[in-house]
Amino acid sequence: MTQAVQDSTFADFQNDALLARGGSEGGPEGMEGAQKVAQHEDAAHEKRNWVRLSYDCNNRCTFCLDSNAHDGTMRKNMDIKVQIIEGRKRGAQRLILSGGEPTMHPNFLDFVRLGKRAGYPKVQTVTNGRMFRYPEFLETAARNGLDEITFSLHGHTAKLHDALVGTPGAFVEEVEGLKAALAAQRFIINIDIVINKQNVRHLPDMLETFISWGVKEFDLLHVIPFGNAWSNARHHLFYDLDGNLQHLQRAFAYARRPDIHIWLNRFPPPYTEGFEELIQDPYKLNDEVRGRREEYDRYLSLGQKLHCREAERCKHCYLQSLCDTLDEAIATRSEETVDVLRFAGEPPLAGKLPTAKVARLVAPDLEGARRLALAAAPAEIELELAEYRGIAEALEPGGMLFGKTLVRCDTARPEALERLLALPGDFEIGVFLTQETAPVLLGLEAEARRRVLVVQRNHDRVTDALDNDVDLPAFFAKLPAEVPVENVPRCLSGRAPRPTRQVLDVEMLGQDARIDMNRYTQRYVADGYYTKALGCKDCVESTRCRGMHINWVRAHSYAGLQPIREGVQEGAVGAVAEAEAKTATALGVAPVQT
Repeated sequence: MTQAVQDSTFADFQNDALLARGGSEGGPEGMEGAQKVAQHEDAAHEKRNWVRLSYDCNNRCTFCLDSNAHDGTMRKNMDIKVQIIEGRKRGAQRLILSGGEPTMHPNFLDFVRLGKRAGYPKVQTVTNGRMFRYPEFLETAARNGLDEITFSLHGHTAKLHDALVGTPGAFVEEVEGLKAALAAQRFIINIDIVINKQNVRHLPDMLETFISWGVKEFDLLHVIPFGNAWSNARHHLFYDLDGNLQHLQRAFAYARRPDIHIWLNRFPPPYTEGFEELIQDPYKLNDEVRGRREEYDRYLSLGQKLHCREAERCKHCYLQSLCDTLDEAIATRSEETVDVLRFAGEPPLAGKLPTAKVARLVAPDLEGARRLALAAAPAEIELELAEYRGIAEALEPGGMLFGKTLVRCDTARPEALERLLALPGDFEIGVFLTQETAPVLLGLEAEARRRVLVVQRNHDRVTDALDNDVDLPAFFAKLPAEVPVENVPRCLSGRAPRPTRQVLDVEMLGQDARIDMNRYTQRYVADGYYTKALGCKDCVESTRCRGMHINWVRAHSYAGLQPIREGVQEGAVGAVAEAEAKTATALGVAPVQT
């Protein structure tokens, strides 16, 4: 294929990309793209049970992150059976048999059958696929109920693949197994590719080759600094993302085809610009943390530093932000005083919390908030409730509630906003900006606006963001400048956001008031995982701004995160002001002052 034809093909993919994002609103391409996003999100949130079968492999991958665990043994049958059955009892929908190389276990096929007998709707294996070239093995796997086979294939030629997996002849054997599985038409077939310095420039050709064989689904895994990958081979594996962006984008563009499904795994989000819907669902960080739970627990309980925490290594790691934010949370937890204590769910049963001026109570209703208030020492409270029914009757003289001073109430419901505005007192009202609340906010009278704060809510799912979020620059261009804003950068709102407070989120603490890694990860995903565009480093706000929540970017892209430079009017309000000034100058009148 000539370079001209390649460029033309890539341009076609980019045009399709705009349509798939809903560029022609309401058109079939937009609906198709939204449907694919929803399908991927449902799949990412599916409850899975990963079961290791072996500590051995018949390949010797140069980038294997599991190599330190390989001792040439197989797990005991009973241990595996118990894990399979217990996982199903806990509600797992998908059983994934992994290794090492799972097919090396002599009872692999029996475990497939057990998975089906246990009631798993889906039984999957992640494998180098070499065993599937044997017809009897393939047939028995299908008969026993294997639903999905993920082949780890890292090159489209024997030379490339065999060099990366350290095993001559592996490519021929795996491709034979892959093609046999495709021909059987009894399995879902997909391919894992670990992107590294040796294959990144071949990535588009690899996808084109595999698609020509009949494969329609791919998981593109970014090489990470663990196991073999962080040995002496690392200089041959870790690559310059900026210098290879063209190859990566050409590969990502295949996701625009309606029949092709591409997943990114552990890939740095800023380098997906233009393909943000491919960013890995942050929900999967829970799985990553579970895999290293013992190490994190030793860090939190004993202070044993994570063995991987070194600057040169961390810059290659998809968990860097999670770990950096964990260190910040540990520092906040050790403070004697913080700005805010956030309470949601059951508070700790023991342990001393820092003092704070304000307690933020997150609950379904007033009764839930009342129970939290009993555990909250601060004299001032903020409420974030789904329902404010009964607050007029509960409010005490002097703006008191539950014996504490009410300073703020947050809501996402227009009827609750109306109810709160009608109450006496001078407490602030935070309004979550949604398609439902936006017109109400723009229609408020000046006196009501004095009490209101506009808040961008973080969403657990991209589909929720797409259903609820508004066009931020367009909204803020209409909102009077005196209305404060929270959780929206200047580049999107045209005004400085309210400074971030030091908050200790009590929901991430265990019953002993110490940070619990699982709870921390859940709260990090919900409200701590922020990202910036590559260009944000040139912004005057760079050191003060944390960007936008990862799910906002996955839903709306990095496009709006434009760097603000000294002396340049920015954002929605700046753009409108500049346009009005030009019009006024042309008409020979003074511009309107807002």
